[in-house]
Amino acid sequence: MVKMLSQRALEAFREVMRCGTISGAAEEMRVSQPAISRQIRDLEDRLGLCLFTRHGGRVTATPEAHEFWTEVERNLVGLKQIERAAEQIKRGQRSTITVAAAPVFALTALPEAVAVLHRQQPRMTTSSLSMTTLPVVRQVALGQCQVGFGMRTHHKFETDLVCAGALPYRFIAPSDHPLAEKPSIRVADLEGQDLVGFEDSTQTGRNLDRLFAGMANPPLVRFRSYLSHIVSVMVLRGLGIALVDPFTAETHEQMGGISRPFLSGERFEYSIIKAIGAQLSSECNELIETFESLADRHRID
Repeated sequence: MVKMLSQRALEAFREVMRCGTISGAAEEMRVSQPAISRQIRDLEDRLGLCLFTRHGGRVTATPEAHEFWTEVERNLVGLKQIERAAEQIKRGQRSTITVAAAPVFALTALPEAVAVLHRQQPRMTTSSLSMTTLPVVRQVALGQCQVGFGMRTHHKFETDLVCAGALPYRFIAPSDHPLAEKPSIRVADLEGQDLVGFEDSTQTGRNLDRLFAGMANPPLVRFRSYLSHIVSVMVLRGLGIALVDPFTAETHEQMGGISRPFLSGERFEYSIIKAIGAQLSSECNELIETFESLADRHRID
């Protein structure tokens, strides 16, 4: 008879990988260190793999352990979702939507979309993680989140594209900036201006670097950040003007700054993804539709 893998042993392995130590895993699981060590040895014997090398009281994960961890995470998260679903059914709740989102969405349009959906369906629950685009892809690909909101991605062999969009950038500035008098901003208006920019590794940073490359007197970048929220805050603090996605521009206005249309061919591109072959729940589809309706406010016909 084939002996099944112990879920407890898999949980012990996951905690050792997360914590990096036997003692840390023992503390997380509220058991003794010998109990964790025994679970790991039993798992190694069952798998026929060396998952950790031992150096005195320390353990180091092997390459095989890192490969195995990916599968463990995928399956244990699935079990947790099943347990959570059963508990919610018992309580008469709707299913939970698990979302991975890049910060630009997690701090702006996504909370608004979730709030709209919860007003329509008060029994529904939602959990969200905020991260950069590549971890969004990873969380969705592993099945740890049902849907991901991120920048345009080329990881088509890891996830399925649900939908994608491209929105115009917006100009933001402090409320007393001289350019606030203009109804819209052109590239030439930015000549010689102090600018709060984005890191070159971001989509927006690359887009704007390309836009400014042909200018005889380009803006002077005084500060760079990965996060549009920080860019907005620095603009409000007087470090310069900025070009941001329209979701951040809305939040910037709510914080007391000004926002104007920016007349340029550059676009802020985003994508919404799911795990390959996964079927989204009706609640997930409704969240996506709500998000897209918010994005529609910024599209150009």
